[in-house]
Amino acid sequence: MVEVERKYQMLMNSLLLLFFLFFSCHQSEKKIQEKIENETFNTEKFSKPDFKINQLQLREESSVNNFYPQNIRLLDNLRYSPVIAFTDKEKKEYLLAYQYEGDVKNSFSCFEVGYLKDDPKLEKDVTETKYDNFNTESGLKLGMTLEEITNLKGSDYKVEKKSDEEIIKYIIDNPDDPKIKQYEMPPYFMEFYLKDNKLYKILFGFEYP
Repeated sequence: MVEVERKYQMLMNSLLLLFFLFFSCHQSEKKIQEKIENETFNTEKFSKPDFKINQLQLREESSVNNFYPQNIRLLDNLRYSPVIAFTDKEKKEYLLAYQYEGDVKNSFSCFEVGYLKDDPKLEKDVTETKYDNFNTESGLKLGMTLEEITNLKGSDYKVEKKSDEEIIKYIIDNPDDPKIKQYEMPPYFMEFYLKDNKLYKILFGFEYP
């Protein structure tokens, strides 16, 4: 009787060991598959840059004539490089057009869009335009959610969190990329600043040399 019980216990132990090995292999295979899927997902490269705000275009000096066909003042005390400051006709949003060192007159290498209430020091320097709001050629505009941004721009971005805000950044750092090669500039980037999942500031263009 004791021998039968011992053999039975050995059999049960063997079955439990087999079950454990099968479960472990299954879990390992699942993790490997998930890792492969994630790696495949993360290898998607950002390839949807924007170059225009309304009718104003990066690195295209003639586009300012369509956007605002009057004399405009370059300001050198607002950001790290001289800018021209615009606002929509309701004075709710601002647009800064950055002119880097070496840029020709009315040629801009970076754009910034935000709410004027968030940067009140700009109020005395902005030039009012005819536009209801500012948006890019792909439809990006203030007030969008992260989901709406990623639907337009994809998932190849980096996230930086600062207290109650998130900064989402896309970048093209290959100078031979066909989307930016013609500009012969440093890396192209897009940055989106969100609070409570609402977009309140956009920067995009070329990195400062």
